[in-house]
Amino acid sequence: MKAGTPLAVYTTTTLSTGAQADGERFTATLAKAIVDGDWVIAKEGARLEGVVVTSDPGGRVKGVASIAVGLRSLTLADGRSIELQTNTVSQEAASTKKKDARKVGIGAGVGAAVGAIAGGGSGAAIGAAVGGGAGTAAALATRGDAATIPAETLLNFTLQQGFTVTEKK
Repeated sequence: MKAGTPLAVYTTTTLSTGAQADGERFTATLAKAIVDGDWVIAKEGARLEGVVVTSDPGGRVKGVASIAVGLRSLTLADGRSIELQTNTVSQEAASTKKKDARKVGIGAGVGAAVGAIAGGGSGAAIGAAVGGGAGTAAALATRGDAATIPAETLLNFTLQQGFTVTEKK
């Protein structure tokens, strides 16, 4: 197989920045058989092993979580395993800006209500500021959502280095 050949695979388990760290292995299955003329090199459903290249949970203030994976080996039709070098495929978590804004807004609203009960109009203003500050602190203290690649996700890789397979005698 030549460098640049596409390889489509399905993940067998969920991969997540919340559960996997850099260097952890995972398995996948080949989405379509690899054939050369009439010769089947690797069957559809063949097992592949991959590695989590990076698992970044993201920052608390800015930056979203991201996970990048690559393939490292393929089981051939005759049962042998060969090493692979592919590009990496990445997934980022969704931004949590709206969720963070809600935390700040809810804190400000609760603070204003408490302040109004305690001290009238000026108490409402003070309460809103204090509540907004508490909401901001809550937003900054928590990380955003994990980056996730669900099980059975179709991922498209490209061989970075070709390989040669000869028939087993």
